[in-house]
Amino acid sequence: MRVLPFLLLLGLTACTGAPVYESPGSAPGSSGDVAGTPGSEADSGSAGAVGELVESSRTSRASGDYALALADIERAIRIEPRNPYLWLELGDIHLSRGDTGQAAAMARKALSVAGNDRAASAAAERLLERATAR
Repeated sequence: MRVLPFLLLLGLTACTGAPVYESPGSAPGSSGDVAGTPGSEADSGSAGAVGELVESSRTSRASGDYALALADIERAIRIEPRNPYLWLELGDIHLSRGDTGQAAAMARKALSVAGNDRAASAAAERLLERATAR
């Protein structure tokens, strides 16, 4: 029975697409820190798992449980490491905790994986500005 969890994990990590995530309280295309882009090509299974982790992280963050919020986003990043929006979520959590150095580092990571995604790059630049302004 130990093979089943491994196979599930293997299936989740095979995904190469990057789904869209919105920052808490923002609408698609708004000026939120994690602005979305249309046309996600992510596997629906991993996108669902990652989406649940993002929502769980946001709930934990809202209640002040930053350790759990960080753990959930870090798990999502292990599933989709090239998703700039997850790195932005992680940076926002670090910024909420007052860790501006880590927030800036996550913004730079988001920039490095954003590629041609202008919305992700712009959100990463805004996060970097907020992190370095403190």
